[in-house]
Amino acid sequence: MTKDNMRGQTVFITGGSRGLGKEIAKILVSRGAHVTIFARSPATLEQARNSIIAHRLDQRQEVNAVSVDLSDASKVESVFKSQPRTPDALYCVAGGSAAECGFMTQIQPSDLDTCMKNNYFTSAYAAQAVLKSWTASDDAPARETLNRKVRRIVFVNSVAALCPLPGYTAYARGSSMPKETRASSCSFPAAAKCAVRALADTLRMEVLRYSNSAVTYKIHCAFPSNFISESFIEEQERKPALTKRIEGTTGAISELEKKFPSAEKMAGKILAGVQSGDFAVCDDSVESGLFWANMVGTSPKRGWGVVDSLYAFVVGLFVWPVLRRYFDSLCRADGE
Repeated sequence: MTKDNMRGQTVFITGGSRGLGKEIAKILVSRGAHVTIFARSPATLEQARNSIIAHRLDQRQEVNAVSVDLSDASKVESVFKSQPRTPDALYCVAGGSAAECGFMTQIQPSDLDTCMKNNYFTSAYAAQAVLKSWTASDDAPARETLNRKVRRIVFVNSVAALCPLPGYTAYARGSSMPKETRASSCSFPAAAKCAVRALADTLRMEVLRYSNSAVTYKIHCAFPSNFISESFIEEQERKPALTKRIEGTTGAISELEKKFPSAEKMAGKILAGVQSGDFAVCDDSVESGLFWANMVGTSPKRGWGVVDSLYAFVVGLFVWPVLRRYFDSLCRADGE
């Protein structure tokens, strides 16, 4: 999806009422796309819609805001079907973690369930609804077509899926924060975001069954590192000191704003990565690319795979053994 072909394209964005989702919507609208954002709070959605509209190229572009519980499969499918336009792309950005920051012994069992609902299932249900719609309408043509359509699903995950850290046991970058699903900064999690990565990996192979001479299906998974957003600031109030020390977020917000990019800048980096066509989308931070290479597993490497292969060798042999021992020492010291 390039800057030149966004005119006339339709994009759905879950978690588009705040933070990263809203910033992605602004950029896509500024490139000529029709955008529909989904979240739970009607008031926040309307505020976001007004902000996004200001970035349109012309007044004929549609910017819609739809209230829906993204963790409810039947509601997601019904609402998606009711939209006047079929999307060319889906960005799954919903998530958050401020309410569930804490060690396993400190959080409630319900937090584990909530995090999976608000992070994994919001992505899985949206992706399933869109794929059903696409495959039902994108029938194989009788002959080759000159203008081949490209359908994309972009899972905006987190580097947390590649490097779980204590303090985010429930999350893996997800939350139940006000009863609204939204994008967070990039907390360092475990279960929920690892599940999203596995979902993206599996769908990448599954959609090959549906591509034909008229349409190509593509799956991307983004792994942004920390960035400044409303949710990041909220998380900072609840993060254990140990978590902050390990992920490098100790200090005042004013200091962290100089260290980490804004949600707007991170949105641009993610969209640039999607344009490259790679399955894995990493930002330009050191940790995102290095941790991806170290945890690539059976996923496709970026580009020709040369850089990721070199990174994997260096990180696996030299970097991670040192970091792991350092992180372990911090955990032991924190318990004393």
